[in-house]
Amino acid sequence: MGFLKKMMAAVGIGGARVDALVQNPAVRVGEDLTGVVQVTGGALEHRVERINLGLTTRYKADDAYLVHTLFTEPVIGGFDLRPGEKLEFPFRLPIPHGTPLTLPGTAVWLVTDADIAAAVDPGDTDHLQILPSREMEVVIGAAQRLGFHLKASEVEYHHGRVVQELSFAPPHGQFRINELEVMMFQTPGGLDVLLEVDRRATGMASFFTAEFEQKGRWHVPNETLLRGPDAVAHELRARIGQLS
Repeated sequence: MGFLKKMMAAVGIGGARVDALVQNPAVRVGEDLTGVVQVTGGALEHRVERINLGLTTRYKADDAYLVHTLFTEPVIGGFDLRPGEKLEFPFRLPIPHGTPLTLPGTAVWLVTDADIAAAVDPGDTDHLQILPSREMEVVIGAAQRLGFHLKASEVEYHHGRVVQELSFAPPHGQFRINELEVMMFQTPGGLDVLLEVDRRATGMASFFTAEFEQKGRWHVPNETLLRGPDAVAHELRARIGQLS
């Protein structure tokens, strides 16, 4: 019977179970995700070497979407788990800057996995709602003050990291552009914002192309961000005007 139980545990039958219970599934970039990891013993005693938590998303590569691990780290060290035993371990996981926001077209989830000797990894996944940092929220709010509305989000892989592009549709008749695309990068002194506009072609150019693309990098210091969306909106309008 002992040999049979070991075989069953090795293929995941009657083995240990690991579940993450998240206390704040809606969490801002730069803040902490908190909760507890519940571990339930199976039919046999096991040595749990470690339990790891990490964040995962998807990004677009050509015409396919690939799963990408943003990071993973051990949060619980080794311990022995007796048959049927139930244990709980609290965790606090910082959500780093650069984590994609949860928006239409973009998903982020928490992955829990355990290294258990002679047993199948009893992993667990939990979808999260990643909210913008307060600095990012100011820039998004500034675009909304100007009448732009967020219409899409896409995550891509560039230079060894994933980046998220937010696409905004302009208010009717106020800007000579088809779309405003925004990427935001946290810096010690504020936010670096990469703006890209798709602008309508006019005159003879319209015979050759439907639109032009122009890009501009914009550093928004903390002092400006602290003044709120209205102050940032004034400068954003000027930046869009320079690009369009």
